[in-house]
Amino acid sequence: MNHTKVNRIIAFGIFLITFCAYMITMSPTVVFWDVGEFCASAYALQVPHPPGAPLFLLLGRIFSMISFAQDIPVRIHTISAISSALTCSLLYLIIVSVIVMWKGIPSTMQDKLLIYCSAIIGALSLAFCSTFWFNAVEAEVYGLSMAFVSTIIFLGIKWYEKEENNDQLILFIAYLIGLSIGVHLLSILTLFPLMLLWYFRHNERFELKSFMLFGITSIVIFFLVYPGIVKYLPSMLDGRIGTKKDEIIKFIPFTVMFVCVYGIYYAVKEKRRVLFIGLTSFLLIILGYSTYYTVYIRANAHPPMNENDPSTIERLVSYLNREQYGDAPIIYPRRWDPDPVKRYYHNQYSSELDYMWRYQIAHMYLRYLGWNYIGIKNDLRDAGVNWGQFYLIPFLLGIIGAFYQWRKQTHFGFIMTVAFIIMGVVLALYQNQQQPQPRERDYFYVGSFFIFSLWIAYGVVAVSEFLTSLIKKPSLYPTIIYGTLVFAFLFVPVNMFKKNFHRADRSGNYVAWDYSYNLLQSCEKDAILVTNGDNDTFPVWYLQDVEGIRRDIRVVNLSLANANWYIKQLKNEEPYGAKKVPISIEDIDIENIGPVEFSTSIIEIPVSPKIVQQYLSHKELLDTSIINSGVLRLPLSPGLEYGNRKFLRVQDIVMLNIIRNSQFERPIYFAITVSDDGKLGLQNYMQLCGLAFKLVPVKSQAYWMNLDEKAMEKNLFTDSVKPSKEPQYGFLWRGLRDSTVYYDEDTRKLITGNYRNAFIAYALYKANIKREIQQVTRILDRMEELIPRKVVEMDYRLQYDVATFYFYSGNKDRFYEYANEVIEQAKKSIKANPKQQLSQYNPYIILFYTYETMGMYTEAESVLSDIKSAYAGERGINGLVEQLRAQLKATENQRKSKELTQKEQKK
Repeated sequence: MNHTKVNRIIAFGIFLITFCAYMITMSPTVVFWDVGEFCASAYALQVPHPPGAPLFLLLGRIFSMISFAQDIPVRIHTISAISSALTCSLLYLIIVSVIVMWKGIPSTMQDKLLIYCSAIIGALSLAFCSTFWFNAVEAEVYGLSMAFVSTIIFLGIKWYEKEENNDQLILFIAYLIGLSIGVHLLSILTLFPLMLLWYFRHNERFELKSFMLFGITSIVIFFLVYPGIVKYLPSMLDGRIGTKKDEIIKFIPFTVMFVCVYGIYYAVKEKRRVLFIGLTSFLLIILGYSTYYTVYIRANAHPPMNENDPSTIERLVSYLNREQYGDAPIIYPRRWDPDPVKRYYHNQYSSELDYMWRYQIAHMYLRYLGWNYIGIKNDLRDAGVNWGQFYLIPFLLGIIGAFYQWRKQTHFGFIMTVAFIIMGVVLALYQNQQQPQPRERDYFYVGSFFIFSLWIAYGVVAVSEFLTSLIKKPSLYPTIIYGTLVFAFLFVPVNMFKKNFHRADRSGNYVAWDYSYNLLQSCEKDAILVTNGDNDTFPVWYLQDVEGIRRDIRVVNLSLANANWYIKQLKNEEPYGAKKVPISIEDIDIENIGPVEFSTSIIEIPVSPKIVQQYLSHKELLDTSIINSGVLRLPLSPGLEYGNRKFLRVQDIVMLNIIRNSQFERPIYFAITVSDDGKLGLQNYMQLCGLAFKLVPVKSQAYWMNLDEKAMEKNLFTDSVKPSKEPQYGFLWRGLRDSTVYYDEDTRKLITGNYRNAFIAYALYKANIKREIQQVTRILDRMEELIPRKVVEMDYRLQYDVATFYFYSGNKDRFYEYANEVIEQAKKSIKANPKQQLSQYNPYIILFYTYETMGMYTEAESVLSDIKSAYAGERGINGLVEQLRAQLKATENQRKSKELTQKEQKK
């Protein structure tokens, strides 16, 4: 069997293996972050957040119509699985092609095994590294983007192998680059390695003068594509160049295209090959980029999701340029964001260079490289590198391979290094990311990881050849090579697969679907649901747009409520027949809306007479002003500060207008994830109804004091609920009892912070408001039944609260069960961080009270000594210790007295 046929069979085998692995570990439905938005956008060809991904959405629409899976997201996830498997098989072919250029087509079995198996190891190291695998199993753009990157590099190498009569490959590459812009901009960065391939194909020897001329030409070509075609071409169609606007500018793109067409005619006539390739490639990139015209078309159809409303050329330009997010300086300063939270983090660095190195390069790129090829310490935010997970073997092989490629193939070593740096460090510096980020950003750098996996293959070859050079016995060469290959195979792809499988496996994870469903079903019919971020909005949009669930509810996202286009959509549109959001601001005023200078003032919110009568039974909780005048009065503070000036945010203006116009007649709910900062000071006027707070004209001192008891009881205790498109009590809890399902940090926080807190609030309400202390055990047992802490770990601080509830409800067995776990976890917390902030949830304080409640007074006294030692010298620490000691003594005496009384009674 010849080399080409064997190569293709192996590449196809890699595709099948990786595709099966991705399908097995794929989520059975929608997941968090952008996936819900992309699934909803693809299903109905809507307009997602800028700059969009029209080609991905068109493919998503096609896949959503093919009924190979019941769940729509699974059909769209499959795009990523296919694309990622294709990327791995192409990486294999690239590795073999580049090695063959150096070593020649293998003729002996020994050489064949070395080249093919090294390439397999390199390709599978990419397939099973954590970031690439994560991208491969969800409906996101990064898998398809990497398929474009790998295809472009593969075709570039094929052209390099045989330039003669192969210009069509260059033209096809240009078209692919244009198409790829409709997925993600990463493929544009392949222009640099492609141009280097051109240079070294025509310049076997490096010359400084020719290389400098080539470098200038390459930069010009890159800027013609980005920002030339991507940003400036649409701007010119709108008659703008920068800040200048003129109708004449609109004719520039058409003039340029006419000149290109004429230039192509001239090049063909005069046989100017380079000119023909350049001009044709330019037009083909524009042709591929034209997929963005679908954004303009769909925006004018006014779909329910129409972010930025790019229905005019002017708004389309704003959409493509991501103007919604603002511009970050490319070079300086590195710490540019004035946000107070970010300023707090910025102050931890001594200089701009210190910030650039320690955060933007080391933390936001090198750490991710380490995650994938050294190991990840845990799945917590800002997790470090686990130096023992992969025993450093993939990382060392990659480093060795990079040096070895430079030594054996200097030109290709240079090309791959440029690609590695541009898609890694340079990309990280260009983004100029600010600390903290809302999520980990490792997925940005998969192009860089692609090159590193190529170097791993070279590293395997290097180690094999080094070992054979040490041992001068040719008879042992096969044994050495086979042993090296087996070792590398076991300790690179096999070990990476084994160690990463659980974290990559999303099968059985229904949390995003169920959580969004439960959030929607926490609301009454025709409600307004206020959400805060991506994870409480995008899956909800998916359920409404694709599954048709609770389309009567209007979702108001507070982040988007700062944008005029979104406010107008809320006010004027009726998606799926849902009622308009009651906004009385005129459209012309919305167009020019902005933050308003404001100081803390008393505001008035009207309450309709019908609502006042409805809540008269809560007279002791109603404000006098509501009963007497039908007006709720409360202080409103500004939510935005710039220096000494304070402002009311646009989202606050909009929400205040909605609440005033609703007059409490139309139900308004705030998702449980919305912080107090987004509630206009109304957090004491909210009634918990499951996973959302309903705005009511009744004041309470704590969130658990005002609950919709009927809704809480039915939502938390109804079993075997089938999803309903209409209002229905009863939550879904799929997969939360399955110990084989992996839940990442964000999901665990959501489960603990929302689901478990809902049970805790209900228990507090029953114990303190209804005085039904016997119900506490029932509620907490239900929580443990639905969300076992062996499946979803419970934070020891929450466990302490639960243990305390069990104690006071008389369930001592449950108390001791939880208390012993609290002691163990609190000790671990102290060991990890011996000096945490003193508060009621400080691990020392929790240990003290747990021991005290358990009657372990000697241990409690020992904790007081530990507190005094750990916080020695801190103001007030001695007084705190003495206060706790006196309390401990009183409790001990009280218990002894009680025991003595009981003994006497028995006598």
